[in-house]
Amino acid sequence: FGSLVVGKQSGNSSSSSSSGLHKPCKQHVLTGECNADAGCVWYDATLSCADTPCVQHCDEGECKADTANTCMWEAAKGVCQKEPKVGCDSLSVTECPQNPGCELSDNKTTCLDKKCVHDTEPGCLADPDKCVWNNLKQECTERP
Repeated sequence: FGSLVVGKQSGNSSSSSSSGLHKPCKQHVLTGECNADAGCVWYDATLSCADTPCVQHCDEGECKADTANTCMWEAAKGVCQKEPKVGCDSLSVTECPQNPGCELSDNKTTCLDKKCVHDTEPGCLADPDKCVWNNLKQECTERP
């Protein structure tokens, strides 16, 4: 006999990564891998991947009402997850500058993900893109 679980979806859920394999959020150690997983979100402050707050919503109405966490209802699975991130490479050269996470390539022909987009020093310094933290401006930038 199986057990019945009632209530909120549990933390440390296994969610589907971009590779299609199910993996608990806490096992994602890279920012990009974590954020590519619809059930997970990266937290710069703790340098860790955790369940997105969206997974706590059990019904469609509650899920769609959570605009602060950009939640969306996945009807086929009956779960609430974060909206998928639109990759900068899918934006046109005119749309690119309007997205704060994107920048045009040096030759201005393609749109790329911005590097070093962190709002905390620990997140910045842990970035594999070799970022540096500017204490005066309180911003993360690429190492020159």
